[in-house]
Amino acid sequence: MRAAPLASGINLPSLNFAYRISGDKVAWRPVRVFDDGRQLFVEFSPSIATGEMPPLFAVGEKGVAELLNYRVDGRFMIVDRLFDRGELRLGAGKAAKKVRIVRDASAARVRP
Repeated sequence: MRAAPLASGINLPSLNFAYRISGDKVAWRPVRVFDDGRQLFVEFSPSIATGEMPPLFAVGEKGVAELLNYRVDGRFMIVDRLFDRGELRLGAGKAAKKVRIVRDASAARVRP
């Protein structure tokens, strides 16, 4: 059985995989992040279906975090905007876990 496409109308040559993932080594750490020039896709491992999915924040120049609207489709988090820096966060205080997502603006659009 073939998997259904994540979204229709995506121009595959326009995909940008120039994102770095860093931070805590947690079960919900994304395996890949990419965009199509319009939307951001955060891909998690299949185990995300049985675990918690953290909220996603865009982090501005001054370090101010803004909670983003997104939708979940299977193991993908889909955001209808792009950002340069973001964080997935789960927990509070000293026990909080964070995974950072940073777009490498200097990298060319490449396929993995």
